Amino acid sequence: MSVIKKIWNLKYVVGNPAMFSRVTSCADNPMTRAEALASAEVIANNGGGWRVWVERVDTLERIFESVAEKCVAQSAHAPN
Repeated sequence: MSVIKKIWNLKYVVGNPAMFSRVTSCADNPMTRAEALASAEVIANNGGGWRVWVERVDTLERIFESVAEKCVAQSAHAPN
């Protein structure tokens, strides 16, 4: 008997990353890894450049970040 582990949260920021910063959690959280990754890909490829990532519920380890999320994270850590 296999146990389905729903331990992944899908989070995103709607709209232009330069203008918006409110983080939204998917209503279906927590999800299986496959569900979360598939949904994240759809959001990341929607053409709007949304920030999206998948993180583990307990450790907050990220297993997916959209290009927009990576750019925001890099600019936050860049020296002034």
